[in-house]
Amino acid sequence: MSGQIIMTISTQPGCGGVEIGQRLARRIPAVYVDKKAVEKAAQGLDAVLENSNDSKTKSKFWELLGQTPILTNLESYIPEMRSVVSDAEVHEKEEAILLKLVGKKTAVVVGRGGFYRFREYPRLIRIFLGGDWQYRLDNYKRFYSLNDQDAEGLLHTTDQATERYIHKVTGKDMLDIRNYDLSFNVSHVDFNLIVELILEYAHHRFQ
Repeated sequence: MSGQIIMTISTQPGCGGVEIGQRLARRIPAVYVDKKAVEKAAQGLDAVLENSNDSKTKSKFWELLGQTPILTNLESYIPEMRSVVSDAEVHEKEEAILLKLVGKKTAVVVGRGGFYRFREYPRLIRIFLGGDWQYRLDNYKRFYSLNDQDAEGLLHTTDQATERYIHKVTGKDMLDIRNYDLSFNVSHVDFNLIVELILEYAHHRFQ
């Protein structure tokens, strides 16, 4: 598979989007981008804009973005608690940052409305990860050490916040299967198999 390929992963909470995305990025290999990478870049850009009027410094900041995949140790990985508050301060910058992080490189982008924001890219694979309610609830209980009631409340709230965010930045319904090329119910399929199936699809589509 020569040439740039963008793989976007849209995911319901509790479905392992970050873990699957990072496994995929390692296998390709590809630049990996998610909410944490965007927020880190936004904070860095704020610092540059505040402390320097030098156009060369600003240019160098953009040049350095995305050169190294931001990958975690999956053996000890615990998902970050998703924010249920407004990300308004990031929304204004994040599309530009996403495009800069990816540049001309093959990339795996998790969340951030990537299926829509990269829609003009000719070699785009849009992936959706969903799961049964009980599976996702069990993950929330395990990851965040919550009881049934607290986990259920948090998952409901996070579902709503995620769907509102996607509608706000894309105008699309996150759960509309027409937005995607591939869809997986992760409740019933091993993560490694999902990665293999995505790579197989990419190979046959772009060989």
